Order: sequence, then C-alpha cells, then structure tokens
Amino acid sequence: MNLALTMGPKVVKQDLVIEAARPTDAAAIAPLIYSSGHQAFDYVFGQRRGGNRAQAYLQHAFVRNSGQFSHRNHLTIRYQGRVVASMFNYDNRGLGRMHWATVMSVLSYFHWHILGVAKRSGIIDQVIKPAAEDMLVVAHLAVAPEAQGLGLGSRLISHAENIAREHGYAGLALDVAMDNPSAQRLYERLGFCVRAEHPSPIGEVPGHRYMEWRF
Repeated sequence: MNLALTMGPKVVKQDLVIEAARPTDAAAIAPLIYSSGHQAFDYVFGQRRGGNRAQAYLQHAFVRNSGQFSHRNHLTIRYQGRVVASMFNYDNRGLGRMHWATVMSVLSYFHWHILGVAKRSGIIDQVIKPAAEDMLVVAHLAVAPEAQGLGLGSRLISHAENIAREHGYAGLALDVAMDNPSAQRLYERLGFCVRAEHPSPIGEVPGHRYMEWRF
C-alpha cells in the first residue's frame, strides 16, 4: 500500500512541538489523514488512473476554512518544522454545521459525481456513527512512518484529554477499525473502553468499534 509518505531521517523525541495545522500543511497531512482509514476513503472517494483521488480531495478540503477535513480542525506534531503526526478533534454538537461545510467541499471538487460520493458515504455512516454529545471526538490520528514507536499517538491523545477537561467534556470518543487490533490495544491502555460494535455491510471497508474514555 502506497501512502505517499516521504520517508525522512529517523525522528528523535527532542524538538517535537504540538501546534495547530496550517493550510500549507496540506501536502504533508493529506497522506496522514488517508492512512488513518484508507479503505473508507478509497471506497467513498474512489481511485483514478495515475493517482490517488482520495488524497487529492483531502488536500483540496484541507486548505478550506471549514468542514471535516479543514486545517482548522487538525493538530500536528512537528519535528524541526516537518509534520510527523496529526489528529482531528471535534465537538459532536457542531457536527451538523461541519457536515454542510464538508458537503460543499465535496461538491466543489467532485461536481456532478457528488451523488455517488454521497451514496457511498451513507454506507460508511452505518459503520462510523456519531459519538455521544458530551464527548470530544478524536479522529484521523496518524503518525508518519519515520516517527512511529515514539509515543506520538499517546501524546496527541493526552493533548486531546487536556482540551476535553479544560472545556468541560465528559471524556474522549473515537472509532477504531476491527482489523486494527494494535490501535485498539493502545487506546485501551490509555483508558478507552469499547461501547459498541458496528459491522460493515460491505467487504471493502472493515467494521468499526466505538470507544469512549470517560473521565
């Protein structure tokens, strides 16, 4: 599987900085977002000859000021100025407003193909359902290959915990693919528990488990 991630020198823990994403991070973060759920992205947005249409759309959506894939909703970890990890947080109570912004970004990229995208997205909605309204949702968490094994995923979750506590959320919520047991074990070590399972109605996309960490 080609995630289009450029392998850099091995990252060390010093000089790692968590900060908000920027529009100029699109080329670096789109492959990370894609790697967090490539089966679903490929199913919804499809493939094209000579390139990855899902990643191309994610770059397009990332530079916009609103929507699920906007830079405004993502955090990064940087090493010497280079993005090595990213994460998306959102409040489920604002999901409707964010949904329409996402629809507009899809329309601006796919034009009349939006009907097919919407139909396939509806299937994914059966697998990844909205979280409880009192939870801060964590999604799109991914670490570049050269930075894996340094605990950056845990560091981002810890940062999300601080945000959730500061703003009065009851905890954190996320979805994990059933075919990714190592990620589920990580989340369980951090305090998350499986609350629901949502099998997939299609073979192209794995089922998901909904997990919560209530403080």
